[in-house]
Amino acid sequence: MMKFIPILFLFFSNFLFAAGFCTDYENVAEDTITYAAAGGIPDNLEDCEFAPDGYEVTIYKFGMCTQAPTAPTGAAAVDTTNCITIFESDAGTAFNLAVGVELDLAGEEKPANGTYTHAYMIMANTFGITHSQRFGGAPATMGGVAGGNGAVCISSANDVDGTIQYHASNEQTLAALGQDYVTCGAAPGTATKITEVLDTFGCNDPNNPATCDFTAQANTANGLMDAYLTKEAGTLVSDNVLSDPANDADRLVARLAWTTPVVITDTTSEADIQFTVNRGTSARLYPPGNGTPFDIFSFGSGPFSVNIAVQ
Repeated sequence: MMKFIPILFLFFSNFLFAAGFCTDYENVAEDTITYAAAGGIPDNLEDCEFAPDGYEVTIYKFGMCTQAPTAPTGAAAVDTTNCITIFESDAGTAFNLAVGVELDLAGEEKPANGTYTHAYMIMANTFGITHSQRFGGAPATMGGVAGGNGAVCISSANDVDGTIQYHASNEQTLAALGQDYVTCGAAPGTATKITEVLDTFGCNDPNNPATCDFTAQANTANGLMDAYLTKEAGTLVSDNVLSDPANDADRLVARLAWTTPVVITDTTSEADIQFTVNRGTSARLYPPGNGTPFDIFSFGSGPFSVNIAVQ
């Protein structure tokens, strides 16, 4: 009988791991999200995460461990001495997780018997998001679209300079300048892939790199997860990177301490890696401006899960 083992549940967002779903706002049957709420704007809008149309990531390596991998530092990469590799690609392998991805490991060597307490993943710190989303709920408006009901917002090139990539550390600055990566309207057209470069998990002051976070931690349904922004060599970045692009982050490293360890035995004969991304994006919303209750800047990166199915 096939059983599913959650290997890693990743939350990648410069909004520090929004923990909720869209249950308060989403009409699944009509694929509509309504942010309007009695008593004013709710304070948990960023918790509303949903499945994007396209979610492209590049994965270099992931595996599982019998002991916790040592966290990366400014001088050393993550130590995976007590880990076995499940997937590895030196050049990185791109996946569009939104369309569903499965890696068949049946031809690979079975992982060694043992009790695996941790998992880790090394991936690029870029996320390609393509999405079209209908919003409703008058008197709410999205992106300045009058009326709100029936408004559709799509990922699109920057409406000022035409770029299709932005850094998370610069998000608030661009939003304040009115440079959005969405287009909203009754029929705005076809969505474009926009790339978010996750160079920080958030800044108290976007003009002061010393207030930015390059590590993050969160409790997930499967255990405690830590995430680190690193250089290609695996060393942890620090607050000088935002003023020195040559030292910017190149990788995202995550490790998970499983609540329930994964056990491989002699009876384990087959394994598949499966990806799901039903919470892969959220609308990046900012304080009301330009006379609109809601100001959407972009569709940003959100969590995806990786499972190993063993038989």
